[in-house]
Amino acid sequence: MHLVMFPGDTAMPTYSPFCLKALCLLEMAGEDWQPEYTTDVTEGPLGKLPFLRYEERLIPDSSNIEDFLTGRGADFYPGLSHTQICQAHALKSMVEHSLVLGMVHDRWLHPDVWPIMREAFFAEAPSDLRDTLADQAQESVRSALMAQGIARFSAEDRQARFDKDLAALDATLGGQPFLFGAHPTAADASIAPVLDMIQRLPADTDLRRAVEANPRFKPYVDRVRASIYPDISRYRPVLTSAAE
Repeated sequence: MHLVMFPGDTAMPTYSPFCLKALCLLEMAGEDWQPEYTTDVTEGPLGKLPFLRYEERLIPDSSNIEDFLTGRGADFYPGLSHTQICQAHALKSMVEHSLVLGMVHDRWLHPDVWPIMREAFFAEAPSDLRDTLADQAQESVRSALMAQGIARFSAEDRQARFDKDLAALDATLGGQPFLFGAHPTAADASIAPVLDMIQRLPADTDLRRAVEANPRFKPYVDRVRASIYPDISRYRPVLTSAAE
């Protein structure tokens, strides 16, 4: 079983929160798996990463991977009621379709962040093509965020929306170790990587300040890292294409 995903760096096994979510789910499921790094999204059935190679099957999308692993016997919501599982789904959807857009916006469009992330994302690209590839990728992300709408708002309006997301996470977490109690669930596998990557934005942004201002978030992320992040050093990743 191979997870095909974007590469990362020494601090994060992958730059993608969805790839990291899938990594955490594989760890939680106790599966025998290997990472396979690529930046060619056309390899995937849906034209995006991650996807899972299992025997003759390709399972795309982190949520589909969760369902696949659940079908193999994994319990990602141990002890939770039906209502709590529904709440976990709502929180995951909120983060993956709202808060993560703030992280993507800051990575690719914030003037202080993009030059640093550009070097990280495209470090392995051929030197004669690096600038062209980076510019094309940035314009693609800009167009997508404009089409979605989040890039059309003012910085103040955009952050006001993300503040509501963060307030919902804070209210759910409360004083618990994890979002739904003493043990991590798939909700933590989805949400903590996003908070983690926001905290690691390499320049000061409104969104990073908002996450860092909450005293619960960093200890929470640290607990999730210690509990369900994979130790990539155990594996021998396969690089199937040059990293962007």
